Amino acid sequence: MIELHHPDPIRRGQIESAAHTASNMCWTCGSCDFECPVNIATSRLHPQKLVRMANLGFLEELLELPEIWYCLSCRRCLQVCPNTVKPAVLIEYLRREALRRHLVTSDTLRAYKVLFARFQRARWHAAAICLQKDPDLLSGRMWCDWLQAPVSENSGAIHSRDLFRGNAGFRSAVEKARTAACFTCGECSSACPVSCERSVFDPRTIFRMAHLGLVENLFASPFIWLCISCGRCTEACSQKVDGRELIKALQTQAIESGAVDRDFPLRLEQAGKMIYARFLHEVDLLFGFSEPVEDEIICNVTVSCASVC
Repeated sequence: MIELHHPDPIRRGQIESAAHTASNMCWTCGSCDFECPVNIATSRLHPQKLVRMANLGFLEELLELPEIWYCLSCRRCLQVCPNTVKPAVLIEYLRREALRRHLVTSDTLRAYKVLFARFQRARWHAAAICLQKDPDLLSGRMWCDWLQAPVSENSGAIHSRDLFRGNAGFRSAVEKARTAACFTCGECSSACPVSCERSVFDPRTIFRMAHLGLVENLFASPFIWLCISCGRCTEACSQKVDGRELIKALQTQAIESGAVDRDFPLRLEQAGKMIYARFLHEVDLLFGFSEPVEDEIICNVTVSCASVC
């Protein structure tokens, strides 16, 4: 027999008063699902479903879903919604509520933060491979190596001998983004959800390199391809440096100038399908949503997050 769930207006009010997600404004257009990078890569995170469940008051059911831990906090769902519904804000609330109710322990949450930080390493390595060639199938051993091995600090180093002005398009993008106003306070890096290790991704370093005219360094590095376009760097900057638009411009310039071939975005998308699926599997194992299969290589990333994030 199919179990029926009935709307709970009390729970719906509780969710809305605590999170202010405007879930009642959702008309299921699907814009959030189409924009979500995790859903694009794996078809396993549907912001629209979470919003509809919140609007029906299904709080307990939402707290038990693994999807609330799949989100990258990129906020693209929030940015594209025509009715200003806020799926990303809903997910943040559900995570806090799960911790408050002791459905998730603080140790598990710390381990999740470590896993998320190490996942950025895997994204860096995947982008590095895609810049050179088509990615092969991702093995369990390769995935674990990517999670465990730090990216060299020299990958984002700035050397005075590399300085030059760059082309007109590059200079125009830099000037439009107001990088000259940057005094490297680090607000952008502190606000960025994927800036866990400077050698992997650090908005401040990218903005300074762009201002100094390090075109070749930026175009040859995986750096600029790890941005998730959340816009937090732009919002946090007291000097009004538009980091999100600058990185978009850098990506466009890299392809249009021929520094990166035009098939690269497709290769990166294909690689994303592999590494995002691996990440979700690690999340499932960490939170107990699934068990490891026989002979599976288990990555030990549950260490203190103080060293990486």
